Amino acid sequence: MSKNLIITCFFLLFVVHAQAQNEKTITTPRFRLGVEFGADALFGEKNKLPMIRENQSSYYYDYDYDYYGGFILDEREIDFFYVGLKPEYLIHKKLSISVGARFSFNKTVYDSDRDYFLWKVSESEDGMTTNYLKIKDISQKNYYIGIPIEVRFFPNERDYPVRQYFILGTSLNFLATSTEDVSFKNSAMNKYTPDVLNQIGRANSFTQCIYVGAGLKIGRTNHPFGTVEFHFPVFMMANDKPNALVKTDGAVGFGLQTSLQIPLFKKHQLTYIIND
Repeated sequence: MSKNLIITCFFLLFVVHAQAQNEKTITTPRFRLGVEFGADALFGEKNKLPMIRENQSSYYYDYDYDYYGGFILDEREIDFFYVGLKPEYLIHKKLSISVGARFSFNKTVYDSDRDYFLWKVSESEDGMTTNYLKIKDISQKNYYIGIPIEVRFFPNERDYPVRQYFILGTSLNFLATSTEDVSFKNSAMNKYTPDVLNQIGRANSFTQCIYVGAGLKIGRTNHPFGTVEFHFPVFMMANDKPNALVKTDGAVGFGLQTSLQIPLFKKHQLTYIIND
């Protein structure tokens, strides 16, 4: 019994020693700079403007309607595309925090499932005559300057070539500018473009996204490496609507993000164990 125990102990010590020989330590800067690219898809509903006149869709039949032109699809996806720079600080081998600057863009189109819908522009003083325009679609582009704040947690301390992590983040987005365009059924109506645009209104000057997700770090931490993340759920919060044509307050969506991480300031370092 004791002989077998001694043999077992020697065997375990040999295995541990062999594994230790295959392990080494590396040091990596605590600071790194991330260059990010991403997209979020959120699902909301059309902001039904009072100037719209529509009739029953040829293939949607469960909404109220009146008999003036095409049907406006109620549900709508709003996509945000962004690029940014994000300095990151390694608090611990398992934990990091980043704060940066992000430029994002989204475009929404207000359209019909038929050739056009009718838009009320004016009414005669006696109320007997109403003027309508035939519109194919209205589009709005919004450009934002944002501040992303993210926390990443790595379940494993070891710096494997591919390393999983979880993320909790938020993005504070401030509207920089908006542009709108109207496409009419008849080009002779183009002169009414300013009238239509004045009736649309602007998007909110501020929106916020909150998201959780998971990602993969690809490459060693002490060298430039890449990340790929999937965010779900992504919550959009705004006072009313992030886009004048779509309401997504409280809407849920998902996002994808990729980035290149570059180590900085080698004087401030963390030590990792890696498998050689």
